[in-house]
Amino acid sequence: MEQSARQRSSVATNATVDLEVLDCTVCCHPLKPPVLQCGVGHVICSSCHGKLPDKNRCHVCAMDTAYNRCFAVEQILRSILVPCRNAGYGCDAKTAYHDSDSHEDGCPHAPCFCPEPGCGFAGATSSLPAHFTGGHGWPPATEFRRARAFDLQVQEGKRVLRDVDGGHLFLVDVAPAGPAGLAGAVLLLDPHAGAKAKPKFECHVAFHCRATGWRSSSEFPVRSTALAGGSLPADCYAFVVPRVAHPPATASIIVSVYDVSKKRPRNGDIRQHLKSRVN
Repeated sequence: MEQSARQRSSVATNATVDLEVLDCTVCCHPLKPPVLQCGVGHVICSSCHGKLPDKNRCHVCAMDTAYNRCFAVEQILRSILVPCRNAGYGCDAKTAYHDSDSHEDGCPHAPCFCPEPGCGFAGATSSLPAHFTGGHGWPPATEFRRARAFDLQVQEGKRVLRDVDGGHLFLVDVAPAGPAGLAGAVLLLDPHAGAKAKPKFECHVAFHCRATGWRSSSEFPVRSTALAGGSLPADCYAFVVPRVAHPPATASIIVSVYDVSKKRPRNGDIRQHLKSRVN
């Protein structure tokens, strides 16, 4: 009988658990070790216990009691695994309930969304280029290296840039801006982008029209977005190509993307690239 019990304990079993019972009754966040309990059995996370005005009185039943570690609850917490919320996008990870947010904050399968009206596609960033080209006829992704200037054709519509140094995907959108010419946006496709996320990259855009002698440049932080709702963020357009600068169909701009954290010297590669084009 003892051997049979050991065999049962070693077999994973599916069970239904109300996850709210695994939350701290004070902060309502998932309980995680160390967990403390009063003499009656009411549990509390160690962080909230440290904030109690009277640490020898239960926060639930008001019983005068000392709090002690509850190793049984901690063992249960470690044994309850929950699937990632991105399981539908290909993630098969299962983590302890109290660690699920930490995993999902960096899950590589978290989705970005398609910005084409009425599409509704959502998927990991790695799946986006194939969807954009196969589903909507976008040009193939343009590969580039950070801090190295490259030419990009000026044409209305959307396209993807692929950072070969880190695998990041950038969305470029060029749209009519009335008499001003064309407005452009450069966005980092990041499923974990928050509303207050600090920019990871900066972009420098420059152009020169030989026919008119027009020169201009713009430098701006690259906004991160998951394209939630299937649309570009408001006010995302960061540079303008004046109409006088792009009369021919072959007009192009010079682009360079920099990693903010590396603080590399900027503009030098743009100037050199621009000079080589003029000459």
